[in-house]
Amino acid sequence: MQVKEKRGEPHKAHPAVPADLQPERVFVILDEEIENFERESRRFRRDEEGLLDEFRPFRLMHGIYGQRQEDTQMIRVKLPYGGVSADQMDACAVFAEKYSGYRRGHITTRENFQFHFVPLDDVPDVMRLLASVGLTTREACGNTVRNVTGCPYAGTCADEVFDATPYLVAYARNMLRNPICQRLPRKWKTAFSSCASDCAGTPFHDMGFIAKVKRENGREVRGFELRVGGGLSTMPRQADTIYDFVPVENGEYIRVTEAMLKVFDKEGGLPNFLRKNMAKARVKFLIKKIGIEEFRRQVDEELAQPWAKEPLDMEALTQLAPEGPTLGEPPVNGQQPAPEFDRWLKTNVRRQRQEGHVAITVTVPMGNLSPEQFRGLAEIMRRFSGGTARTQQNQNLVLRWVREDALPALQAELTAIGLGAAEAGLIADVVACPGTDSCKMGITSSQGAGYALRDAMMEMGIDDPLVQEITIKVSGCPNGCAMHHLAAIGLQGSSFKAGQTQIPCYDIFLGGGNYIGGGKFGTRVARIPAKRTPQAIKKIISVYMDERQDGEPFLDYIDRVGPKYFDPLLTEFKEVGPISEEIDVYMDWGKDELFEVIRGEGECAL
Repeated sequence: MQVKEKRGEPHKAHPAVPADLQPERVFVILDEEIENFERESRRFRRDEEGLLDEFRPFRLMHGIYGQRQEDTQMIRVKLPYGGVSADQMDACAVFAEKYSGYRRGHITTRENFQFHFVPLDDVPDVMRLLASVGLTTREACGNTVRNVTGCPYAGTCADEVFDATPYLVAYARNMLRNPICQRLPRKWKTAFSSCASDCAGTPFHDMGFIAKVKRENGREVRGFELRVGGGLSTMPRQADTIYDFVPVENGEYIRVTEAMLKVFDKEGGLPNFLRKNMAKARVKFLIKKIGIEEFRRQVDEELAQPWAKEPLDMEALTQLAPEGPTLGEPPVNGQQPAPEFDRWLKTNVRRQRQEGHVAITVTVPMGNLSPEQFRGLAEIMRRFSGGTARTQQNQNLVLRWVREDALPALQAELTAIGLGAAEAGLIADVVACPGTDSCKMGITSSQGAGYALRDAMMEMGIDDPLVQEITIKVSGCPNGCAMHHLAAIGLQGSSFKAGQTQIPCYDIFLGGGNYIGGGKFGTRVARIPAKRTPQAIKKIISVYMDERQDGEPFLDYIDRVGPKYFDPLLTEFKEVGPISEEIDVYMDWGKDELFEVIRGEGECAL
């Protein structure tokens, strides 16, 4: 297996700008890595028990994650800034159709694509399929720098300071295969935002960049405010600003981050402080222990070393094919606009700063796409958005550079493939992680609950804009992959016992602000059986509508009455009768057997 740099080794030269770098593709794909994975997976097959501890971190480094179902893998595909091309969407259609037992792909809250139920023996063929269109799974899992997320509107937003996308790409390219970050104590998640609105949610990442400019000697200097130490899961924490301004020139912002990674790797000078407990090995725990001032002091020490003075070739690292509208005349709708067209214009269409062009949010329920939808979207992207799109952290897809006069035709095409719903960012646009459908750490079927809640919210038929702006996010366990801490109404998978029988349920959190602009964390209010969560949420909404002040948003109302106000109001949903009378409550959404908590060993912390 490939040898990875060990802790304590000196900095090694890293070929961040390979000679065969192609601007239209973010990463260079190495055929020898795929061949090596194929060799090692075959060797593992011959002696699984003896090689498991060696093979598992190797597998994770290549973005291949074990599922709760034996002998199946989840494959995570990295999409820096969520960027994806039509050709890549076509390849994903083949992937979902030919190799995924689920026959679908999934947009994650980290802007990746994930595919489930893939046999290990098929993984090398999948890697080659992805490589043919410039996609990689390398370092999408494991204790390294994960996929780098960004605002899907970067480059088109009227409020942005500058488009952070090229600098995000430079950072992602530099970190891939970088010896500095191959064996970190834990994963390192990064986000870039192009303006103060912070659509990428930097406060909730290990590392965050917010675009800033200042004037020096009469010229404009680009840079970033750097934030470090944010995260969700069992200890939600907002990141600290470690530097108010770090220039982009010569890649200084990248070198500063490498220094942070080295301090993190050395555990802040406290040997085995992080690695002795992998559940608490994120950088937020280190900063909580030693403080941001001491962390900054150690980073400054690293930056004084010779390696940190070596400039990066930013001209090469920031190469990226330009995005723009599709050439030629825009497609025209050959029929009357759909009945929902006017509503769709209000909910799913956002004006770009470039005159005559708009960005379209394609609502993708629970982030799940079939092979037919991948192919349909690929063709739509070629016809309407210059052949490109970007994924969102709320599991939707954004088509940019769409001509305004093509909107009726576009909405008709999206409707034809089942993706024309007018609900982007509204209450029915529920976010949900994979949960027990595939994840070893899952407690509940968050996907099933997500679909049930989506249906319930649509059935309510409430057009009140203050209700429609309420966000709902469902995580299948405390790790919070659906970011339920940041939802107005968040659900966290859990369980309790009625006699000797386990019941699936959700801890309901209220009052979380969305990740945009910083936000805040929700407060746990009550534990409700999974099958009763739609009724419980309907009651929360009804009470809010009855008791709010004129024009009072939901979050302001929760702040005024306090989240715990709802605990006694939800008592009617908590009590469970005997299994002979309420057997449905003893089953999870989408399941036909009695519920049981089955959690495997989570691989993220291995």
